[in-house]
Amino acid sequence: MSKSFFKMFAVFFMFVFAASLNAGTMEKEGKAWLDAQKDPAAVNVSGDWSSNAFGALNLSQIAGNREVTGKGGGYQLTGVVSGRKLYLLFATGHGTVDYCAVLVSDSDNSLTGSYSNRQTRLRFGGGLCQDKSRSFNLKKK
Repeated sequence: MSKSFFKMFAVFFMFVFAASLNAGTMEKEGKAWLDAQKDPAAVNVSGDWSSNAFGALNLSQIAGNREVTGKGGGYQLTGVVSGRKLYLLFATGHGTVDYCAVLVSDSDNSLTGSYSNRQTRLRFGGGLCQDKSRSFNLKKK
């Protein structure tokens, strides 16, 4: 086989491999996305929640604090409350962000908003998560 075929194959392989890599990690892009939300917390989202997209979620927020942690849907959850909004990241155990969510507190027992997939490395300058989003609702159990 010719050398050019192997070069083309190598370039193709690198392109496919790069497309599958994650763009955002919790330590870099995730932290920057959460840090950009500056308002003091106006709600506390601690508790057990059921969601239309990820099943049961457990969230913890220390009273008077903005930071939120939790688990659910097979993910580690990290977020902040800014005003009445919850900014939430869904990450794997390796620290890779898979989803971003923004929810608004409608009442003490309900959060509504949307979530989106993370960007791939091939989407330069697009931010942590994609613009296209899906409906995401949480109801307190």
